[in-house]
Amino acid sequence: MILKELLKGIKYLDVRGSIDVEIKGLSQKIDNVQEGFLFFCFKGVNNDGHDFINLAQDKGAVALIVEKFVQSPLPQILVKKTRNIMPKICNNFFGNIKEKLKFIGVTGTNGKTTTTHIIYNILNKSGKKAGLIGTNGVFFGKKKLPLNLTTPDTVELFYILNDMNTSSIEYVVMEVSAHAIALNKLKGLKFEVGLFTNLTQDHLDYFKTMHNYALAKLKFLNKSYCKHIILNTDDDYGKLFKKLINTNMTTFALDNPADCFAIDINLNLHNTSFVANVKDDILIINSPLPCLFNVYNLLGAIICCKELGINNNSIISSIKELSLIEGRMNAYKLSCQATAIIDFAHTPDGLEKVLLNLKDIKEAGNIITVFGCGGNRDKLKRSKMGEVASIYSDKIILTNDNPRYEKPQDIINDIIKGIKNKPFEVEINRKKAIEKAIEQAKPNDIILIAGKGAENYQEINGIKHKYNDKNVLKKYLI
Repeated sequence: MILKELLKGIKYLDVRGSIDVEIKGLSQKIDNVQEGFLFFCFKGVNNDGHDFINLAQDKGAVALIVEKFVQSPLPQILVKKTRNIMPKICNNFFGNIKEKLKFIGVTGTNGKTTTTHIIYNILNKSGKKAGLIGTNGVFFGKKKLPLNLTTPDTVELFYILNDMNTSSIEYVVMEVSAHAIALNKLKGLKFEVGLFTNLTQDHLDYFKTMHNYALAKLKFLNKSYCKHIILNTDDDYGKLFKKLINTNMTTFALDNPADCFAIDINLNLHNTSFVANVKDDILIINSPLPCLFNVYNLLGAIICCKELGINNNSIISSIKELSLIEGRMNAYKLSCQATAIIDFAHTPDGLEKVLLNLKDIKEAGNIITVFGCGGNRDKLKRSKMGEVASIYSDKIILTNDNPRYEKPQDIINDIIKGIKNKPFEVEINRKKAIEKAIEQAKPNDIILIAGKGAENYQEINGIKHKYNDKNVLKKYLI
């Protein structure tokens, strides 16, 4: 496509060079630049794309989108903010792709991955062609592709959407992160449904305050992004958002009055059943997903699918046949007759909900919690997670998560500050920490391995080492 055509409808400040050059591809990352590409330049958190323009030219870039003119023979389009115009240019490049797909977005601190997987599975089993984009990767047709971010960067996202469209996908179910909203990655997309799960402390390294974090979510939950909004109003922020949102809305809750709710809830370690009342339409639900927080995830997904026109029988049968979501409350029976649970819980609220549910549904025995916290992220949550673990666990083993560029012991020391009157051990090697928990476990004990879920790596000093919690368990399984 000719650059001049790509710029239709784009507000730019100035141009240097010819805009009649042919563009064969797009990139906002220097590693992805190829011959004939347009390179987007902007200042990110760690790097400034303008510093890589010479390298981009060497790799074959033929034009630049810039926020300041630089010394280069390549054509340059000067814009006020590159991030704001990237979605529009991407949409132009892929032939107005946003109008060819129907989007469903799920946002919130916890529950996004599970809720999107439920919606994705119901849609596909109901005869719809759906794709999924989120923490566990990209899924459509028989394809499964890895992702580095919950919501991909703009250019990567549009390449994924184009692949989905080529594969005749109709619905795109997405996890919508607060970072993606704040950085305008989704600008211009219109969602059939926007679903809010909950909001608890996380990402304050970036947003600084819960107020700022909440504003990012609220920016998505309005009619400029979403045609219909579904809110969990048992959540304090959900209650607040209900007062502030002025568009089509459905609420759900278990403890407060709402449009939709669940009764007769039965829980155990391996499944859940309840009666869902969706605006006086009754569905009897049996699900292999355990724990009370999955009742919220299921209820939100049910409302979403009914809003999309899926009938009750399809919803009920699809939920009954659900597979466990990888890395989310996955239970494994061990040869020592204890049960290991792998879960992604990596926030104080997420860890508390998992531990509370385990205490409620365990038959006997102790709870041994193995966890750490990520490096170079929200440090304020570490002591809170230590406190939560000490309240609801019988034993604690502190270990590495993804320390990134921090010293593992420094992270653990922050966690220890919150531990109150509970024995704990430190084993920095995560594999050894899990093995130590198994060695100590007695029949009917539960070992909660929290924080990494389905991740298949451990990031240490900028290097992603191959690692997976489930792989550690394999030789101990019955």
